[in-house]
Amino acid sequence: MRIPEKIKIGAKVYAVEETKNLSLGSANYSGEIDYCDLVIRICPNAPKKMEADLLHEMLHGVFEFLGYKNHDEKRIDELANALHMVILNNPELFMPEKETEGKSKK
Repeated sequence: MRIPEKIKIGAKVYAVEETKNLSLGSANYSGEIDYCDLVIRICPNAPKKMEADLLHEMLHGVFEFLGYKNHDEKRIDELANALHMVILNNPELFMPEKETEGKSKK
């Protein structure tokens, strides 16, 4: 998995920034999403931590897109970590088809 420069959620394109300067402050936060300026900010950390943090903020964006206003942080974090685990454990699911052609199927 890689950290992209932008992510499209619905019709909105969020820029993805790696920064230590979060609007919420750095205490107990390693990422944030700004719905007005369409920016997702992720603090520099270990690569797998950054990936999980990106998925966490992306899920906030998806919930916002779906109209949910009150996001349960614990639930978002659980979903982000579970999704991260599925992505890491099943990389072939996320490869373009041309890369999976010719590989044996189980």
